[in-house]
Amino acid sequence: MSPQEEVWTPATVQLFQDAYRSVFPLTTDEKFAQDVLRVATRTLYNWRKHPETNMRSPVQRELSRALLAAPPEVIERFRAMRYPPTGGLDGAQMPDAGQNLTVYPAALDGAIAVLGSLADPSAEHANYRPGDLAATVLDWLTSSIGQAATGADGTRVTAANVAQIRTMISAIDTIERTVGGAECRATARRYLHAVALPMLHREAESQTRTDLFSAVAELCEIVGWMYYDAGLHGMGQAYFTQALRLTREVGDDALSAYLMTSISHQALHLGEAAAALRAAKAARMVAESASSPHVLVEADLLVARSHAALGQGGDATAALQRAEHSYERSEAAGARAWEPQWDDVMFASHAGTCWSDIGNFKEARRLLSHVWDSSPDRPRRLIYSAAELGIAAAREGEVDLACQHGQDVVSLRATVDSGRTQQNLDRLANELRPYQASGVVRDFFNSSGINLKGATK
Repeated sequence: MSPQEEVWTPATVQLFQDAYRSVFPLTTDEKFAQDVLRVATRTLYNWRKHPETNMRSPVQRELSRALLAAPPEVIERFRAMRYPPTGGLDGAQMPDAGQNLTVYPAALDGAIAVLGSLADPSAEHANYRPGDLAATVLDWLTSSIGQAATGADGTRVTAANVAQIRTMISAIDTIERTVGGAECRATARRYLHAVALPMLHREAESQTRTDLFSAVAELCEIVGWMYYDAGLHGMGQAYFTQALRLTREVGDDALSAYLMTSISHQALHLGEAAAALRAAKAARMVAESASSPHVLVEADLLVARSHAALGQGGDATAALQRAEHSYERSEAAGARAWEPQWDDVMFASHAGTCWSDIGNFKEARRLLSHVWDSSPDRPRRLIYSAAELGIAAAREGEVDLACQHGQDVVSLRATVDSGRTQQNLDRLANELRPYQASGVVRDFFNSSGINLKGATK
């Protein structure tokens, strides 16, 4: 069928959007609606919420125009998804009677295709798009949980396969937290694309399917953090976003909330505090609804930090108080493998930064010193706490102390391969530039290799 002859329904519009995203991974709902379909974003959401909508002739013609104007690779991808070899819009052969197998709807193929496109080395140069964050969360909130469907190659995913993925996740996470670096990232990425993602196309019993999608989403989240840590923020954002779509597919709301905290954390790190606050508030709402106290702690802390970064001290203090209550609740709750394992050191790291941004440097330095003293075997945590201690000291005018903390960061940065290390050092340097007449400050800049005259970011 040619683009002009396509009969449009909300389901085929969703396929078109998924095909478009498989070629252009960071296309938001807003951009797709307004720039591609030439409709209001709310219209796109209404179609998604009301799949029975009967689209009138003018709308049919406009949608056909949009498809005809799409890049050839998008049209090709849409046709492959619209008319798969097994036939039909649902894109699947039904299982034999009595089998409890799952079938993947064609719309899901878009999320998997987007993840597949991230295996292309050229994707690493994707730009971070803070404007997409609100649309990403809204996309999750307004989409429905996926329906059961069948696999493509006839083989089945078992609980043992899922256990294998989780074992690999544990090993990668341990290495990433202690050393990290490009080789670890490459290993995780290869495993994700070569082993884990292909399993999403295979048959599975209902519970195994849920576990599989959650496990693959966890792996996507770790890979996203690796790119975030390396300073490749567009890729980090893309992996976080698609992981969120996978969790929605199986209704894993607790993991969805956790992914929203990762999205918020990245936005906050990049100075997008307003966007970080929106994502953190959404994470809090979903975590509370999903009864996930461990994720709720992180969401509360990120809400507090976002308010503090925006200069909203009262709101930040109130959010910190909520975070303390959530922390107390989490101590008595069991945790899934991926959930944050909260302790006083982790809590102090977030809270100390928040107090520094509010201007309570005494409390900030007390908490961050605790993080430094308690983390001899965690180089990244040492680097972060040293940088934050230096920032707090510089803000109080204690330049010599700030430079001492800066030297700690310089001496530690060779122990890890992390883009965030340099960014933390740059943040401290920005606080010290007003004191560049000091010989101690000039010595620090010389030893750290940072341009003393560089523009403040």
